[in-house]
Amino acid sequence: MSPVLLLSLLLTVIPQAEVVPEKPKRSALNQLTRLLLRKYNCGVRPVQNWTKPTTIYIDLIIQSVLDVIWNDEFLVWDPEEFDGITEISLSSDAIWVPDLIISEFVDVGKSPVIPYVYVNCSGTVKNYKPIQVVSACHLEIYAFPFDKQNCTLTFRSWLHSVSEVDLALWRPAEEIANDTREFMNDGEWELLSIPSHYWTLNLEGRDYAQIQFNVLIRRRPLLYVVSLLIPSIFFMVVDVTSFYLPPNSGTRITFKTSILLGFTVIRVNLMDEIPATAIKTPLIGVFFAVCMALLVLSLSLSIFVVKLLHYSENEIKEMSMSACLLDKYGSMDQSFIESAFTSMKTLDDMDQSGGYESDLSPEPDLFSLTDVSNSDSPLEKILQEVVSLRLYLQEEDSDGSSQSYWVELCLKVDRLLFCMYLVLMFIYVMTLLLLWVKKLGNNTGRFANATLVRLNEFLSAGYKKGVRPVRDWRQSTTVAIDLMVYAILNVDEKNQVLTTYVWYRQQWTDEFLAWDPEEFDEVKQISIPTANIWVPDILINEFVDVGKSPDIPYVYVGHNGLVRNYKPIQVVTACSLNIYNFPYDVQKCSLTFQSWLHTTKDINITLMRTPEEVMNDKSVFMNQGEWELLHVLSTYKEFSIDNDDYYAEMKFHVVIRRRPLFYTVNLLLPSVFLMVMDIVGFYLPPDSGERVSFKITLLLGYSVFLIIVSDTLPATAIGTPLIGVYFVVCMALLVISLTESVLIVRLVHKQDLQSRVPQWVKHLVLEKATVLLCIRNKKVCSLLSQGSDLPLYKENNMNTAVHCNHHSCEGSRDSGRNLGLGLSTRDTGPPVMEGILREITSIRQFMEKKDESREIAKEWLQVGYVLDVLLFRVYLLTVLAYSITLGTLWSVWQNV
Repeated sequence: MSPVLLLSLLLTVIPQAEVVPEKPKRSALNQLTRLLLRKYNCGVRPVQNWTKPTTIYIDLIIQSVLDVIWNDEFLVWDPEEFDGITEISLSSDAIWVPDLIISEFVDVGKSPVIPYVYVNCSGTVKNYKPIQVVSACHLEIYAFPFDKQNCTLTFRSWLHSVSEVDLALWRPAEEIANDTREFMNDGEWELLSIPSHYWTLNLEGRDYAQIQFNVLIRRRPLLYVVSLLIPSIFFMVVDVTSFYLPPNSGTRITFKTSILLGFTVIRVNLMDEIPATAIKTPLIGVFFAVCMALLVLSLSLSIFVVKLLHYSENEIKEMSMSACLLDKYGSMDQSFIESAFTSMKTLDDMDQSGGYESDLSPEPDLFSLTDVSNSDSPLEKILQEVVSLRLYLQEEDSDGSSQSYWVELCLKVDRLLFCMYLVLMFIYVMTLLLLWVKKLGNNTGRFANATLVRLNEFLSAGYKKGVRPVRDWRQSTTVAIDLMVYAILNVDEKNQVLTTYVWYRQQWTDEFLAWDPEEFDEVKQISIPTANIWVPDILINEFVDVGKSPDIPYVYVGHNGLVRNYKPIQVVTACSLNIYNFPYDVQKCSLTFQSWLHTTKDINITLMRTPEEVMNDKSVFMNQGEWELLHVLSTYKEFSIDNDDYYAEMKFHVVIRRRPLFYTVNLLLPSVFLMVMDIVGFYLPPDSGERVSFKITLLLGYSVFLIIVSDTLPATAIGTPLIGVYFVVCMALLVISLTESVLIVRLVHKQDLQSRVPQWVKHLVLEKATVLLCIRNKKVCSLLSQGSDLPLYKENNMNTAVHCNHHSCEGSRDSGRNLGLGLSTRDTGPPVMEGILREITSIRQFMEKKDESREIAKEWLQVGYVLDVLLFRVYLLTVLAYSITLGTLWSVWQNV
C-alpha cells in the first residue's frame, strides 16, 4: 500500500474517533427507581416498626372502579435530590401489595390489567383499577319485578389481622354513598346509594378489619310489566269476556280451552324471564299459578253449565247413566222421547155417549199402532188421523216450552257463577296489589432498622423450598386441613360435575422457619410469600377443571414454624349424581384431599377440627340458592396401590338437597291442572260434539308444554328422572282418555242402518254394569234393561176420549200418543177420501219407521252412557293410584 493512501486512512479514522458521543447520564427518574427498588423485598410488609399496622384506604365507585391507597415506608425520597420528582409510577409486581379480597367473591371477573401503581414521595401508594366483581348476594325476589336489592361487597385482608393491616375509607361515607356520577344509568337496574361501614371480624381469637359497601339497587319494572303482566291480564280479560258467549252456542268450551292452552304456552315460554329461587316463589309466579287456576275454574264452571243445558233437553229417566246420576234431566239430541205416536188412542175407544174421556194416568209402556177401528165412516178415520197429528205437534211444542224454561234457568245459574268468579278475581287482584305495595315500602439505610426485613432475611438465608422442611428425614410432615362450604355454584347433571366454592385451610410445621422472638423485637408471626417456601402437594382427586379462585400470595408463619395457608378456592369436581328423584333429590359428592406423590412416611393428613364440628358447620354457607347444605362428613383412611407404599387421604362428603319449590310451581302444577281438566272433560256428554275436540286441545297443549320444559329437566344418559316418567305417563293417560272418548262417540253416533243392541250386550251393560255402578233408580234401570224384550207394538187397553168440535179439540196428553189406525180393507169411500187415507197412512208409516230408528239409537245411547261411566271410573282410579304412588315416593325422598 502506498504512503499516501495510508495517511489518508489515518486522517479519516481519527476525526471519527473524536466525534463519538459520551454515554448518557442516568435520568433522575431512572436513578430514583433504582434507588427505591434496590434491596426491596416485595414479600415483606413495608413498615420500619413491625408493631405498626399498615392502613389501607379504600374507595369505591360503581362503574366499577376500586381505589386502594396505603403508605409504604420503604418507598420515600427527597424530591430535591431527584430533580423535583414528587410522584412516580412503579410496577405493581415489584412492590408489596396488600392481600385484599372481597369476601363474597365467587368467580373471577373479566377486568383489564393495570400493571402500575403511583408512589408519592411520602410513601403513599395509589392503586387505582377498574374491576369486574362476581360475588354472591342474598337476593330477595319476592316482589319481582318491583324489587330492591341490597348486595354487599366486603373488603378484608385474607391473612393479616387488624394489628398488621387495617382498613379505612378514603372519602367520607356520605360522599361515597351518594356518588353515582360514573354509574351507567340506562340499564335494567337503578343505583340508589352505596352506604358503607367499618367493623372487625373475630376468627380464632384474631380480629380482622373489614369495610362493607352495601350496593342498593332497584329494578326498573317496565320491561317485565309489558312482556309478562300485560299479556296475562289480557288473557284474564278475554276469559271474563267469554262468559258473554251463550253457554248453549257450542263455542264457549272451545274458546276457553284455547285461552287455557295459550296461557300455558306463554307462561312456559316466559319461564326463563322469571328469576328462579328455591327459597320462596316470587309473587309474580304465584300470580301466574293463580291465574291458571282461575282459568281452570272458569272452564270447569262452563262445562258444568253446558252439562245442565244438555240434560235439560232430554227426559233423563230413559238414559241409564243419567238415571243413575241425576235421575231427572238429559239431552234432547241423543236420548229420545218416547214417541207420542205409540201412546195415542184411536177413536175406536170412544164411549157410547159420543163424548171423549181423558185418562191422565201415565202409560207404562209403548202402545200398539195396529188397533183397527170399527167405524165405517172414512171421515171419522181421517179426523182421527188429523187429531193424532195435531196432538203430537202440540206435545212437541210443549216440550220446546219446557226446554226454554230450563234454558232460562241455566242462564241464571251461569250468571250467578260468573258473578262469583268476578268476586273471587277481584279479591285476588286486590290482595296481590296490597302485597306488592307492601314490599315496595326496603435504600439499605431505609431497611436497616426494619425488624420484619431482618427476620425475613434470617428465614430466607439458606432456605431450600424444594426440600421437605424436617431435620430428621424419618419424621413425616403432618398437614392439618379444614373445609367450609361457602356456596354451591353449579350442578351439571349431564356431565356429572359439581362446582362449589369453599374456604380451604391447611397448616403444617416447617422446622426451618422457626426463630426466637426475643431476637426479633418479640415478633411471633410473619406473613411471607407462598412462592418462597415449601408447600405440600395436596390436591383433590375428583378435580376435573381449573376453578376461578382469587390469588392469595401470602401465608402466615409462626415463630415455632407453624405455617398457616388459608385460601378460598372454586372447586370443579366429578360427582356421581343420581337425578331419579328430581326435583326431590339429595346428592352426596366427595372431595378427596391427598398428597399425589408423598406417602404417609413423608406426608400425613389430619383434621384441624373434630369431625362433628366439620359436619355441622354451616356458618359461611350461602343458603339462598337452589341447593341446601345438609352436612359435610369427613373420613380418613390410608390406602396402597402396590401393597408397599401407603398414601393418606381425607375425604369430605358434601351432602346437599335440592329445594323443589321452583320446579313444583313451574313444572308439576301446570301438568296437574291439565290432568284435572282432562278428568273434568268427562263431565261433558260424549254425544255433545265438544268432548273430543276438548281432549284433543288438551293433548296438543300438553305436548307443547313438554317440548318447552324439556330444557328444564336434567339430562343424563344413565336413566330418566321420575318426573320425566311422570310426564310420559300423563301424556299416555291423555291419549287413553281421548281414545275412550272416540270409542264412546262412535258407539252413540246415530246411524240409519244401525242394528239393534245384541241381547248379551243388554244383559252385561244395562243389567250387570248398572248394578256394578250402584245405580240408584232401580225402576228406571230395570225398565231400560227390559225394554228391548218387549214387542215393538203392544195392544193398548187404556181408553182415551177426545172431545172435538168444529173449532177445537180437547184431549188427554199422556207420556206418549198413538197414531195408528189400522184401516180395514173393506172400508170404501170416494176416491178422494181413499187418496187422503193413503197419504195419511204413508205419513204414519214413515213416523213409525223413524220412531223405530230412534228406539234403536236410544238403546245404543244407553249402552254408551253406561260404558262411559264405567270407563271414567276405571280411568279415575288409575289416575288416583298413580298420583298417590308418586306423591308418596316424593314425600319419602323429601324427608330423607
